[in-house]
Amino acid sequence: MARIKCYNVQKLSADIPQASLTQTKGEFKRLQQLTTQSAEVGEKIGQIIAQLRQVPAPFHEPFIFTALLDENEKLLRVVFRDCGDIEFRTFYVANRKALLIYLEGMTDTTSLEKNVIEALMSQNNGASALGQQELPENMKKIAQHIIGAAAVTVLEKASIAIESVMTGNAVLLIDGITDVLSISASHYVKRNVGGANNEHVLRGPNEAFNETLHDNIVLLRRRSRDTNLKLRIFRIGERTQTSIAVLYVANLVKSGLVEEVERRLSLIQVDKILTSSTIEEHLADHPWTPFPQAQTTERPDKILAALYEGRVGILVDGTPASMMVPCTYNALMQITDDYTIQPIISSSIRLMRGVAAFIAIYLPAIYVAIVSYHPGMLPTSMAITVAELRMRSPFPSFMEAVMMEILLEVFQEAVVRMPKKISGAASMIGALVIGTTIVQAGIINPLLVVVIATTALASYSMPSYNFSMALRWLRIPILILASILGLYGVILGVLMVTIHLCSLRSFGESYIGGIFNVDLFSDWKDSMVRFPAQLLKERPKEFGAQNQKRMGDSNG
Repeated sequence: MARIKCYNVQKLSADIPQASLTQTKGEFKRLQQLTTQSAEVGEKIGQIIAQLRQVPAPFHEPFIFTALLDENEKLLRVVFRDCGDIEFRTFYVANRKALLIYLEGMTDTTSLEKNVIEALMSQNNGASALGQQELPENMKKIAQHIIGAAAVTVLEKASIAIESVMTGNAVLLIDGITDVLSISASHYVKRNVGGANNEHVLRGPNEAFNETLHDNIVLLRRRSRDTNLKLRIFRIGERTQTSIAVLYVANLVKSGLVEEVERRLSLIQVDKILTSSTIEEHLADHPWTPFPQAQTTERPDKILAALYEGRVGILVDGTPASMMVPCTYNALMQITDDYTIQPIISSSIRLMRGVAAFIAIYLPAIYVAIVSYHPGMLPTSMAITVAELRMRSPFPSFMEAVMMEILLEVFQEAVVRMPKKISGAASMIGALVIGTTIVQAGIINPLLVVVIATTALASYSMPSYNFSMALRWLRIPILILASILGLYGVILGVLMVTIHLCSLRSFGESYIGGIFNVDLFSDWKDSMVRFPAQLLKERPKEFGAQNQKRMGDSNG
């Protein structure tokens, strides 16, 4: 029988004291204590971070960006809540979470996919080996080395980032980076550049502004390669944040004019800017005058012509109507066709416009004054004819004139507001009612119809629609004066209108002073008349251009 060999077996703790159960329990207890302490430290750190996040954002800022992308995303989703066209595109780049925010329908998604998403996700190929070191640690380096878009901007303020999204750009956020990246990728539906609807010319250019500010600026830059043509962009409107462009020629504009325009723009405190007329009213020196204090146009060639006279142009995003300041009577009475025909013919037409402006205001009043108070001024045969015509009308001449003015204004508004397809029918009905039926019914005498029609045609010949509206408005007060005082009332009205025009100022420049001021005699060559182009060697002095020479000076 084999003998079993017995070995002397001892406890492990006898040879290795550290392996004793008591020692092990002690180590476990210390580990538990360390774990508890680390949890407490982590909780305190979390509380500190939470307190830091509660630091109030600067004034006019909805919040401040942090290095935690999830927190930034939550805040942005709150800002863009109920905005169904805001897209949040999440992806990973070099083991980091990234977020791309853009406005659907106003952003070129094809450009974003190619120049942003693909460029960033290509960094994932080396991320497994190099970890997060594959991606630069700030947005500036990412924009310089990875993003392929042409226009990128590093942003720090949340308000600017939100505004960038709402203008059609995309905003990129990456976990661990506090800055954000604005990527220009706007693409939206807009009206193509077409002809001017309200300022037709026979031989001049036919291009006109549209509703997109960038397109309008391009139309000006394409016509002028002058580096002195400067441009400043402002945002006005607390809610709409409408872009306003102020243009001027640096070595021509009158000293202090640009600063004054910018000062008045900075004082505009409204929540929305939808038309240029809102800007025009806030820039006006005299808000209660019927005369326009800013010249409006849809034509880029008129804007450039004004800029090279030393004036300032103002473009408003969302409307094709632009403005030029200062505004004077001479500027309102000139059109592009004046410079495309022979000077002697152009001068005759300009003089005709001046006469038409007088007729548009005073002709009905003169008719009422003569018929009512001074019939002896008429030739005998004409006086008898007028008396026979007035015998058929049951109303006094003043009431007839007022009724015709009201009918004319109603007719004009109907033609302007009605759809184009039926405006022709409205014109026929108006001509039939005003021109034929009302005379046959014996309500209005035919001579007054001729007078009112001539007045209407005279007001239509004005180059500026706003100036034409001012002339139409003045007819009623002058009619009232004529009905009370006769020709003395008309003369009083002429004096009052002239004094009012002379008292008007547009950014410090006299509204009508260029006609009566003998110091501006050289301006008469291109005001009521037009001299040949060879003689127009100086710019208008009334606008105070820094360089008066128009020819023979390379700096002008």
